[in-house]
Amino acid sequence: FVGDYASFDPRNQVVTRSFAKLMKQAGVDFGLLYEAEMNAGNDVRRVGEEGLYEFLANANISTLEKCDFNSIVTTDPHSFNTIRNEYPDFGGEFEIQHYTTLLKQLFEQGKLKLNKKLDYRVTFHDPCHLGRYNKGYDAPRELIKLLGCELIEMDRNRDNSFCCGAGGGRIWIPDPVGIEKPSENRMREAAEIEELDVFIVSCPKDLTMFEDALKTAGYEGKFVVKELIELVNECVEFDEVEVIDADVVSA
Repeated sequence: FVGDYASFDPRNQVVTRSFAKLMKQAGVDFGLLYEAEMNAGNDVRRVGEEGLYEFLANANISTLEKCDFNSIVTTDPHSFNTIRNEYPDFGGEFEIQHYTTLLKQLFEQGKLKLNKKLDYRVTFHDPCHLGRYNKGYDAPRELIKLLGCELIEMDRNRDNSFCCGAGGGRIWIPDPVGIEKPSENRMREAAEIEELDVFIVSCPKDLTMFEDALKTAGYEGKFVVKELIELVNECVEFDEVEVIDADVVSA
């Protein structure tokens, strides 16, 4: 389940294709819904459009029930949250994983192998919908350590992580002029870590918000914002794989 920003935002499309490449390398049998996938509705519900949310949820549930699969995987914590916790209220009972859990399993099973390790000094931002709402704290950190990175936690982490400012539909709302954005506040916190190389995220909206905040907060060139998928791709031993031929799994 690709999700909205991972589908349509050009920067996040690069990450989506990188994740597909990893699954291909690991021999994962996966497919896409393509046009049959609708917005999962998580943020739609948060802005009060309950009727639209129910329409989207029911449409996705109907599509997924026609498909033959064992588990859903997504890079988007927002989609993950609503499919996991809210679709069951509408009869949609599906096994779903965030990509960090799947990648961890693929390394443990030997289906993905490292050809090098990274010596980056990094920090990790816990996404609200993966962390606080679903307690998905361990898998990303275990992946980061597997890659060889030195993980330095920010003061606000895990349950106390600081929101990027995109949730609840705020990503589409202009910020007040002259007031520090939540994403800029988070960049300032990360910048307090000495010799930081990479600020790691595991959410499409986090990537958008923090790459922008890195510039507007004045920290561009001091460290970079990267998706955890991108760091995994730096380390994995790849055969020649193509990602343009993913199967359509809708009925």
